[in-house]
Amino acid sequence: MRDRLRNDRNHPDMVSSAPQAAWLGHPATVAAIGVLIVNDRVLKPLWPGVLTGKLSDLAGMLVAPPLLALLAAYAARIARRVPPGDRTAAGAIALTGALFAWMKATETGAEAAARAWAVLVPSSRVVADPTDLLALPVLAVAWLVWRRAALPTRRDAARARVLVVLPAAVFAVTATSALPPAPSAQAVEVRDGEIAVVVPDWFTIASGDGGRSWHEWTGSPSPSASPSASPSPSPSSSPATRACVPADPRRCYRVVPGRLGVEQTADGGATWTVAWEISRGRQGWLDRVYENPDSLGKRSGPAASLAVAVQAVPGGHVVAVANGTDGVALRDVSGRWRRLGFSEYDPERALLSEDAAAPLASPGEWIDTELGVAVLVALGALLAALGTTAGARRWPVRFWICAAIMWTSVLLVVTADGMITGLISLALFVPMFAVGTAGVLAVWLRWRPRGTPLLLAAPAAFAAVFLPFLGWSAGLPDDYGVAVLLAILLCAAVLVVAVRVAVRARTRTRRERALPVPPG
Repeated sequence: MRDRLRNDRNHPDMVSSAPQAAWLGHPATVAAIGVLIVNDRVLKPLWPGVLTGKLSDLAGMLVAPPLLALLAAYAARIARRVPPGDRTAAGAIALTGALFAWMKATETGAEAAARAWAVLVPSSRVVADPTDLLALPVLAVAWLVWRRAALPTRRDAARARVLVVLPAAVFAVTATSALPPAPSAQAVEVRDGEIAVVVPDWFTIASGDGGRSWHEWTGSPSPSASPSASPSPSPSSSPATRACVPADPRRCYRVVPGRLGVEQTADGGATWTVAWEISRGRQGWLDRVYENPDSLGKRSGPAASLAVAVQAVPGGHVVAVANGTDGVALRDVSGRWRRLGFSEYDPERALLSEDAAAPLASPGEWIDTELGVAVLVALGALLAALGTTAGARRWPVRFWICAAIMWTSVLLVVTADGMITGLISLALFVPMFAVGTAGVLAVWLRWRPRGTPLLLAAPAAFAAVFLPFLGWSAGLPDDYGVAVLLAILLCAAVLVVAVRVAVRARTRTRRERALPVPPG
């Protein structure tokens, strides 16, 4: 190995990454890659728990170092420098251990890792867990595998290995198990003096103090739920959509089908009035908040009132409403309603709390699709403005072909959904955007363009599309349909102004050149 490295230093063109490629293609590394893929894609969804969680960490300690070492080797090859074999491997192992310890031992590291990983896997989640540091000794095994793989080997065989193994390794380290749907309160009832809430596939929780504190259900099975939180209530006992005050049978409450709302009556059902509700616009906002971001995971349920229960307490009564993914709405004895959302499972925290309820407005959040549409519209307006200049009129075919390539490249990125599609779109975006932009600029700059007010159409078009949806995310307007209508009207206004400016500019140019001006 030393002779080969010495020979590479004497011949820069022969810089090789064969040892690092052999490390990645070693049977032990390949086996770890297979374990990562199978565990994250199959075993974790079927048997989530400590065993499958730790198995991914153990396998990752064998896969990450050769990937980092291979990346360093190729970087050195581009710089025409020969990477020291043992130093590269030791550095990759040390970097893997340091980063893993940082993200597993600290909340700051976990959050930073989640943000970085979101570039490749939007639905990724990293949780700080010091017990995962038990996987660090496996890095010693990774070093032994490197020493074995660094023995003299044929370069063509190493190159063939990396071509086969590298895609699988990248897929393995970026693969995560499908996210479960958001917890959804499907049923609620009063049993054994407590309010019990059924959250299928998660837990059944109960409160004996009117909703101030919650704990996992420990009582006897109920007709519509079981302590194990069965996937769905028994068909023979569907969740109660109407409940009355025990001491006053004429005072009742019922859920509004398909809505986050509750109606009440004081005359036995002759007349009903709204007791509590969330507007349709904010309900649509909540559905977007609770939507499962993982395309491979199960679809989250809607935010809607599904069941109601009334409990008699000293001084009056308490009303609890199961609101699907939005958690529980609770009315206390004073008549005040409050929303309780699901908090992350932690023995020291309440399973339902008012602080965990999703906000009904959050400016700029959950409007990525609308942001992408605004970017596309703005880019289209910019290209249309450039299309009115002398260069574009001189070579219209060349200009509009390049403009179409440029716009399509952005469309691929904006509409990408999922990790695989995102990677493919990104790979196509870079060359297409570069070619399209170069062609557009070459045509535009050829004829010494002068400043044109039409270029302001791009930021104006972006604002026309994006601002209504930014307002919708902040709660004004409340309804999504109104935001769509405002965006269309504002875009139409920008278009009218742009056309008038273009006509005036064209008329001014003809007058300067003493050309006949068309009527109108």
